[in-house]
Amino acid sequence: MNQGTGNREQGTGDRRTDSSAPLRSAQNDGPRSDPAKHPEKQKTEPGRGFGAKYIYPILWWILRIFLPLYHWPTFIGREKLPEGPCVICGNHSGFADPLWVFLLMKTRFPPWTMARKSLFEKPVFGRFLLSMRAFPVDRDNVDLAAVKKSLSVLKNGEKLLIFPEGTRVKKGKKSEPKSGAVLLAQRAGVPLVPVYVTHGRKPFQPIKVVMGEAYTPNYSSRRPDAAELETLTAELMEKVYALGK
Repeated sequence: MNQGTGNREQGTGDRRTDSSAPLRSAQNDGPRSDPAKHPEKQKTEPGRGFGAKYIYPILWWILRIFLPLYHWPTFIGREKLPEGPCVICGNHSGFADPLWVFLLMKTRFPPWTMARKSLFEKPVFGRFLLSMRAFPVDRDNVDLAAVKKSLSVLKNGEKLLIFPEGTRVKKGKKSEPKSGAVLLAQRAGVPLVPVYVTHGRKPFQPIKVVMGEAYTPNYSSRRPDAAELETLTAELMEKVYALGK
């Protein structure tokens, strides 16, 4: 259309248009559809919009400045984070654990993070969490929606953050970690990455945030049973807590 207009403005009298222009446009833009007939295509999936792209980098720097005023962190092993998809697994003893892991990772986008569903009950805070790539999981039941979301994220080449203990564990207390992290890694064919955040920390004290080597468990089959998953999860948590020694 622009070329045809240009010819008319030059007064050449040639009203022919470049027939290849519409073809190039179609090739570049892909098939087009009427937005009114397909309104769902106009929606952006939570976690892939403005928040993760533009707000998260600002929040990262705010956390980087102010969190060390509360604790004095030492970050170790940042270079061990794999380039591709993986399941990052950490111990859980404080509400700020995910934030410390975000600072350790130092990535352009936050990892997708499983969080207990009760955090999403408040509409405003819930929408904020969704925009930061957190998604709810029902810890007391089999949550198929959370499983599907996790596998989708991993198969899309992205990173997933899970705290297998499921809840904050006080120092000296034993936890009963869930085997979901190992199962997801096995199903998606991605490695596990152990992360440790100082356990039982107190305000205005130094803490360590340590990332270990990515590894793939030795699965006995393509469909490990519950007993094997439980054993491999115990192995994972041993690796996590070994980072703190």
